[in-house]
This record gives sequence, structure tokens and C-alpha cells, in this order.
Amino acid sequence: MKLYRIGFYILRILGVYGLAMLAPLVVSFIFEENTHVYFYIPVAFCLLSGLASLLYKGDPPDLRYHDTFLLVTLTWVIVSITGALPYYISHYFTSFADAYFESVSGFTATGSTILNDIESLPKSILFWRSETHWLGGMGIIVMVIALFPNTPGKKFLFESEAPIAPDERKFFPRFSEIAKKFWKVYLLLTVIQVVMLLPAMNLYEAITHSFSSIAGGGFSTRNDSVAAFNSEYIEIVLSIFMIAGATSFVLHYRALRGKPGIYFKSTSFKTFLGIIFITSILSTIILINKTDYTLLGALRDSFFTIISLITTTGFATADFKYWPESAQFILILVMFFGGMSLSTSGSIKMSRWLVFWGAIKSRITKMLHPKSVQIVTLDGTTLPNENIIKALNYIYAYVIIFIISGVLIKAVEGYSTATAFTSIAATLGNVGPGIGDVGPFNNFEHFTIFSKYFFTVIMLIGRLEIWTIIALLTSEIW
Repeated sequence: MKLYRIGFYILRILGVYGLAMLAPLVVSFIFEENTHVYFYIPVAFCLLSGLASLLYKGDPPDLRYHDTFLLVTLTWVIVSITGALPYYISHYFTSFADAYFESVSGFTATGSTILNDIESLPKSILFWRSETHWLGGMGIIVMVIALFPNTPGKKFLFESEAPIAPDERKFFPRFSEIAKKFWKVYLLLTVIQVVMLLPAMNLYEAITHSFSSIAGGGFSTRNDSVAAFNSEYIEIVLSIFMIAGATSFVLHYRALRGKPGIYFKSTSFKTFLGIIFITSILSTIILINKTDYTLLGALRDSFFTIISLITTTGFATADFKYWPESAQFILILVMFFGGMSLSTSGSIKMSRWLVFWGAIKSRITKMLHPKSVQIVTLDGTTLPNENIIKALNYIYAYVIIFIISGVLIKAVEGYSTATAFTSIAATLGNVGPGIGDVGPFNNFEHFTIFSKYFFTVIMLIGRLEIWTIIALLTSEIW
């Protein structure tokens, strides 16, 4: 492992994010806020870093397989540190731990927050907060590959940040081309959503909420999140684009290429929609029977909440920490599903659950018919044992990390079991809100500094899908 290779790409990436940080700087001038000074230092640092990468003469240094794990992890950590600087310099965050937590939560599109009064912050800070969702939602490394197609080791870099589902691997020609196409689709969907929100929101809030929803993030400019607008139209538009963000961008790209029926040929997509429908109806029935909800009110809040949580966005229209426990159980369950692979969604994702279910069916059939030959398929693609084992191991590792981390937070903080474990479900799955003291209208401000830093690690592990960071703990990689 050669650190100069890694340093070169980190400097280049910081340069890109320095340019991105000019947007909230412009917002501060548009709204005549005296907040531009908060961005001068981080913008200057990032842009100078980018210029320093230009001092390297010759072709970009080769990246080896081992280099990519450290590069991807360090990139997310360092970009999050620079993203935290405007928060910390502004003094709206009482400690660097709080600023860093908010920054990691933004870039990983988690949406958990330590803020008590969001509306008291300047619009430029809130714009940057939502923009970090949009920048990190599609992936920091994927953006770099799109901007710099000659980057060596694209395959390893791409898959260390955005693992590819087995049934979608066949659609991949060159990784640089795919990265460009994904970002074009991402930008197109964002613009369409902004336009659709304009009848019910001003341009500033339409942009910030579009950033948050398409990226599966959940940061809002309002203390009461989407509930503050009390608009069915806004909730419908946000729901459509939360689902769009959690849908594979391979499907979006192929649909735009003239194959709109491709969505309903995907088992993952049909399963995703099926789970949304079934869990929303179950939640509606529980709310009607056990609360004073009307039928329309229960349907509205159930569908929006389920969509928000399964897409790991985290917008809220209802304080579900007061819902019946049976309804809360459904919400916790969908936090572990997530959307599709190669989407902006977090959590375990549909393709892995389908492989898991296929492996179970195959095993049961083998027990009943010992001489039969069993294969596991996904959308017509026969999966080799290696892919099945990878999917199962990911689920096992996810559950183990969830349990150990939940026990640790419970022991350190002393909160209720619901608060401790759903705080991990919310951060590991990049969901945002949990149950109890981390409910949709609560925050993470009351945790200790140790726990806040611990949550940032958990958010990064979830965003980089476990193995990229875990690999750094092995002696072989060094």
C-alpha cells in the first residue's frame, strides 16, 4: 500500500467538494445572511487541496485492490470532517463532535440530527446540510469516477462503495460510463422533483427537500419535518421520489432508454413495492383499531411513514413513537429491508433478502428431495455459491453488528432498550429516526460524546456496506 497514491486522490476529491461548497456560499449572499465567513476556510482548504493534486505530473497513480479500502474509508472520513467545518465555525453546534455527527449523517444520507431548533439556523447552513445528502447519496467515489473517467482501479473503487447486485452485473459495460449515466439520471430526477414541488413550496425549500428525498436522507428545513407543511400534495411527491431514489438506477437508466416496462420485470422492485403495500395496510389496520385515527388519516400517515423508513429517508409526518407497539414493530422491521441495490437507499437491501429467501427454499427442498439439484436464481440469473454466501454473510454480519452495538449503547447510555437498539437500526441502516428518545421529532443531542462518535462509525459502516471498513481491521490488508 502506497500512501502517495491515496493522498493524490483524496486531494482531488477535496477539490471537487470545495466547488460544491460554493453553492451554500452563494445562498448566503442571495438571502443577505452574514454567514459567508463560515464557508471561507473550508472552501479555501478544499480548493487548495484540489490544486495541490495538479502538482503531480504524469498519469494518475495506479490503485491496487488493497489501496481502495483505505482510500474509500479515508475519503468519507476526511470529506465529512471538511463538511463539518462550516457547522463548527458558525457556533450553531456546541462541539466538534456534534458538527461531525451532523456532517457524517448528511453525507451518508442517514438524516439523524443533534439539532433541537432547526429553523433557527441560517438558510445557507441548512442548504449545505441538505446538499451533503445529495452529494453523498449517489456516492462520493461514484462522483469522482464520473468526473475523472481515467481513474485507475474503477471497478474496485465502485464496488467498495456501491456493491452490485448479482442480477444487475450483466448490465455493466465500463464503470466510468455507468457512473456518468447514474449521475445524469440522478440530476434529472432531482430537477423534475424540484419543478413538481414548486406549486406547494418556495424554490429554496423545493431544492433542499428534493436533495434530501432523492438521496434517501431526510434532513428538512423545518423542526416538524414534512408535517410542518400539512400538504397531501407534498407528501405524494416526496413519496414518489423517495421510492425513485430507492430504486436501482440501472432500472431508471434502462427505462429512459425506451424500456419503461423493465421495472415490473425486476423481482427486487416488485418485492419492494409489495412490502410497502402490505406493511402500510397492516399499519393502517392497527392504527384504526387501537387509536383515534380516521381511515384516511391512518392510510396517509402509514403509507408515508413506511415509504420514508423503508427507503431509509426518515422524513416524518407523524410522531410514531406514540403509535401502538404492534405498529412500531412493523416500522422497525421495514428499517431492515431497505430499497434496491445501486440506489440511494441504505440498510440490507432487497436483492440480499431475495437471495436469503431463495437459499432457504433451496435448502428445504433439498431436505425433502435429497437427490434433487437445487439452484438459486434472481431474475433469471443463476447465482453461484459465492454470491449466495456473500449475501448471507452480509446479513449475518449486519445483525451481529446491530446486536453488539445496541448492547454497547444500552450499557453506556442507560436508555430504554427501544431507544438503544433503534438508534443503532437508524444509524447502521442510514434510516435517520428510531423509536423512543430518538423518535422522528426527537434527536441525538442527548447522547454522550463517545456515543456520537460511535454513531458516526456505525453510519459509515452502514453506508460503505460493512466490508470496506471491516477489511481495514485485518492484518492481511496492511
